[in-house]
Amino acid sequence: MSEQIEKITAARDYIQARTQIRPQIAVILGSGLGALADEVQVDATFPYSEIPGFPVSTVAGHAGQLVLGTLVGKNVVIMQGRFHYYEGYPMPRIIFPIRVMHALGANSLIVTNAAGGLNPDFDPGDVMLITDHINTMGDNPLIGPNDEEIGPRFPDMTHTYTPDLRNMAINIANSEGILVRQGVYVATSGPTYETPAERRYLRSIGGDAVGMSTVPEATVANHAGMHILGLSAITNKATGDADQQADSHEEVLAMAKVAGEKLVRLVREVIEAMPILEYVTPDQLVEIIDNNMTQIAHVFDHTLLKPDAIAQQITQLCQEAMEYNFASVCINPTHVKLAADLLKDSHVKVCTVIGFPLGASTSEDKIRETQETIADGATEVDMVINIGALKEGNDKLVEQDIAGVVQAAHSRGVLCKVIIETALLTDEEKVRVCHLAKNAGADFVKTSTGFSSGGATAEDVALMRQTVGPNLGVKASGGIKTLADAKNMIAAGANRIGTSTGVMIVQEAQAS
Repeated sequence: MSEQIEKITAARDYIQARTQIRPQIAVILGSGLGALADEVQVDATFPYSEIPGFPVSTVAGHAGQLVLGTLVGKNVVIMQGRFHYYEGYPMPRIIFPIRVMHALGANSLIVTNAAGGLNPDFDPGDVMLITDHINTMGDNPLIGPNDEEIGPRFPDMTHTYTPDLRNMAINIANSEGILVRQGVYVATSGPTYETPAERRYLRSIGGDAVGMSTVPEATVANHAGMHILGLSAITNKATGDADQQADSHEEVLAMAKVAGEKLVRLVREVIEAMPILEYVTPDQLVEIIDNNMTQIAHVFDHTLLKPDAIAQQITQLCQEAMEYNFASVCINPTHVKLAADLLKDSHVKVCTVIGFPLGASTSEDKIRETQETIADGATEVDMVINIGALKEGNDKLVEQDIAGVVQAAHSRGVLCKVIIETALLTDEEKVRVCHLAKNAGADFVKTSTGFSSGGATAEDVALMRQTVGPNLGVKASGGIKTLADAKNMIAAGANRIGTSTGVMIVQEAQAS
């Protein structure tokens, strides 16, 4: 065991010995945004000074404690106050709490901050959803020896802020009447506020908001494979224009509270809406379902892909999905508009299929189909790979094919699953295409369309899980008809199940 893991383990064990809460979601509350912690049903509170290895926050507006409890039915761990580079702490100490919260069980991170508005369209009191970030701090929290047990040496940062969570936040904000801006967050080292020239420069390189935090935490959470949602409370105009007003920390805190009221409401609603079983590790998923078998409904994509499906059947499918709280309905593109309308006031997602069922359409056609179905209301897409190209060793074409659909989906906050049709592939080909899907930025790999000669097997799911690791989704689909089938797939590593018999499986689970 490395020294780093020993320190993380010591802090985790100290906390776990004093609380029964095993958090699913970690939340970092920035300057003036601590009110969310008041809504938590608290099981335990830890001043940072008591936790082995934790620094101590020195900034006004930061309570400086770790809170564990439940919020809207979800287990959470909340940092009331964070650590900053400008306080003089080295990067490994600043990000240490992220490592500990992940070790406690949190596989999702909601990170908030107070930020200046570089974008002239932003006003103090606005909330900004972080779509990407720029690091100008002059340091990186991953510099130094890398521990492969924690994360890869060269982590990809393309989708640091999880598209699915961003899309969820936008939909909730719209339904709640909360104006949410979107933009790129720039991190500086601080502690000085930026000069007008610096602000004009940060605008010119693509920044929309500027602050002194978040990037180290998001970088490390991404390195650990966590799902991340970032939100900024815009506290002041920071455009660098000639009429720029002087800044003060007191005014920043005051305006953070104004934006914080909206931000707290949004974060609370997002946490409530999060389909938590998608954001846990495979081992955690098995434990959750073993403790309450009816939770299995939350991993089902309620599926009807028959070519003769009619509107009446789609309506019934959507009604069942809402009644049993399935993760999604999975339907052909022609029915997406109907399903989106029926499900608009629910948390059930609308999943459709791209290049279905053969996968041999061109990349251009798949991209166009993706864009059109998203415009119709799809919030997830399952795409079929070009199986022939994979068979003949044209991996470049396969990866480009996947990447085109992933980019079209992620640019609109839509999740992408890649159907690899395992029944038609050798084990070597399955491993290859899993790596290609991961490299292309896919969110899930999926066993099959259900239309080939064989469906999902636990062996294939286990191989896929072993290949993609714990942080990419694995969907088992094809021939899953009983509770035993579904449990076998989950035990093998699946965290989504595609089936047309979800209602019968849940009823079987309820009766067991």
